[in-house]
Amino acid sequence: MTVWMWPKTSDFNLYNNLLTESLYRAGMEIEDLKHGKFMLKIGKIKARDIIHIHWMHHAYQHRLLPLFAFKSLVFILTLLYLKAKRVRIVWTLHNLYPHNAKHKRMERFMRTLICRLCNHIVVASDSIKRQVMKEFQVPERKLSIVKHGHYLGAYKPEGTDFRKRYGIGKEADVYLFLGAIKPYKGVEELVAAFNAVKTERTYLIVAGKADSQMEAFFSGLADTKNIVMDTRFIPNEEVADLLGAADIMVLPYKQITTSGSAILALSFKKLLVMPDTPFIDDYFAENMVVKYNPHEENGLQRAMRTALHVKRMEMSLPYEEVLQELDWGNIAVKLKKVYQG
Repeated sequence: MTVWMWPKTSDFNLYNNLLTESLYRAGMEIEDLKHGKFMLKIGKIKARDIIHIHWMHHAYQHRLLPLFAFKSLVFILTLLYLKAKRVRIVWTLHNLYPHNAKHKRMERFMRTLICRLCNHIVVASDSIKRQVMKEFQVPERKLSIVKHGHYLGAYKPEGTDFRKRYGIGKEADVYLFLGAIKPYKGVEELVAAFNAVKTERTYLIVAGKADSQMEAFFSGLADTKNIVMDTRFIPNEEVADLLGAADIMVLPYKQITTSGSAILALSFKKLLVMPDTPFIDDYFAENMVVKYNPHEENGLQRAMRTALHVKRMEMSLPYEEVLQELDWGNIAVKLKKVYQG
């Protein structure tokens, strides 16, 4: 039995790399099935092989509805062909919907149909499982919970002093947003909240590749005092040192199902500020996250102030225990059972 992983590795998120390595250690044979090579490799996939897909919307989406419909038809026919060959299709549904889905009704139709064609669907928590069952009419027997693994040891420190690079003193309190900067991630609200709560000794670092809309937002900012905007792609070798420069990580996402960035913060034992979602209760212990209601006026501001108080209390929290649940060896064992049906 061969597992065709779509994708096997990624240059942007080490999740796939860590998953593949854990499955290798569990004795699985893994082949790469990147989006651009899917049609080229389809003839090599044999009966009883596994196709494990992570993000499939790129294969059928298009901003123009007629092309969306055409690509969707081709993709569904491809899945039907694979099922006729007795290939097992497993889908890890990381997000209920893709971010900024343009044709929502068509997207829901496609996801409902794909769920029916898949042999099994993997989700990262019980709360997501309930959402998928309700939204796409998926029977419970077709779903398995396999948590998102941790990033312990995945990002190595290189010794870069980012506080010195950014001109931030050692005694300052530093909030960090790290990741691709797009409108749905709430960075505009974060900047406004920070400007409302900042003091002489508080700083905000916004680090990650910004899209054109967010670049325009940053260029139009009037008050940038104590705000560091590093709007480039942050290479893997800088991630650990950048996190080391921060006290609190803020993820003010407008949409969230599962957050790899939150698990990255957990792996580095960083206090988090993020909207209140069931995902938090599934992954974090008490006082590891300062939650807020994103629909409540000034909710983010209050959460950022509260986080500083929590940080200064220096509480002993069960990070090791929580991270043990996200061990990649356990994840590989659970996925192997999914593959075996």
